[in-house]
Amino acid sequence: MIILGVTLALGAALSLYCWHIRRKQHETRQGLVTLAGMRWREFSNFVVEALHAQGFETDTQQTSPQSGQKSDVRLVRDGRTWLLSCKQGVKHRVDPGQVDSLAGSVNFHGAGGGIIATLGQVQADARRNSHGLELLDGKAVWALVEPLLPNGLHESVAQHARRRTLMEIGLGWLIALLVGVAAAVALAPAEAPVAPGAPPAADPIPATPAPTPERAPDETGSAPPTTPSPSTQAPLDEATQRERIVSRINALPDVERAAWSTRSTLLVGMADGVVDGPEFVAPICDILGEYPDLRASRVQLQPLDGGTQSVRFMQCHPY
Repeated sequence: MIILGVTLALGAALSLYCWHIRRKQHETRQGLVTLAGMRWREFSNFVVEALHAQGFETDTQQTSPQSGQKSDVRLVRDGRTWLLSCKQGVKHRVDPGQVDSLAGSVNFHGAGGGIIATLGQVQADARRNSHGLELLDGKAVWALVEPLLPNGLHESVAQHARRRTLMEIGLGWLIALLVGVAAAVALAPAEAPVAPGAPPAADPIPATPAPTPERAPDETGSAPPTTPSPSTQAPLDEATQRERIVSRINALPDVERAAWSTRSTLLVGMADGVVDGPEFVAPICDILGEYPDLRASRVQLQPLDGGTQSVRFMQCHPY
């Protein structure tokens, strides 16, 4: 009873913690990695669209092209210009120098204020000397952008978080069982001594298990029916094919994540240390080849953030 009670109490507590807290943390972490794998222009557009809810609008008089993370996006709120600086990369750190630089641009242009949005973190000294700028770190940016993501991309992030959480819940129940066993051993009473001259108790004779009856053949003598092969089943619709492709590719050992970034582009994130080559690409193409409606989709191979490899696009099968 001690083992059961401790295991249930501790296992339930760990399960609730993992599902309500750790799952959200995994979603945030995987969501930031997904945003980091986008083009800078696409990422900054998500941030700008999210800021519309706070009264910001895109400056229609902005004529200079966006040239990456070193450029500032011009916004308008209440008739005054604001400058937005988007820093992509989950390992990015906003330091006081970057804050001073944007604050100088705000003063030079006579802007109403400035915003720095990063997928990484804002250093403590930079936040203390913000010069009145709004500093949004990774968690704040994810909370801002998450509602705007496509359903397929959002579901991919959620599935990744659920898989990690279920693994932690299983580990938590194993720990709870071990703690329960340890508690039972520690609280067990000492074994009573055997009286002198008392004969030892005889070991009980184990009962012989009854033989399991064999399954009788049916009247016709034929083998039991088998499950029909996938080839005889009804064809899948396109949405189901997309879900199965993402699920199967996510299960590959060298894939960090897979999601449909657009209806015709499958984003495949490469795990740490994986080299882009035939051995990595072949299983992905084999899976796509099994779904005729999507076999000619474009595949975006996205290396891990901070790696030396570059993004590559390919097409496994012709139209």
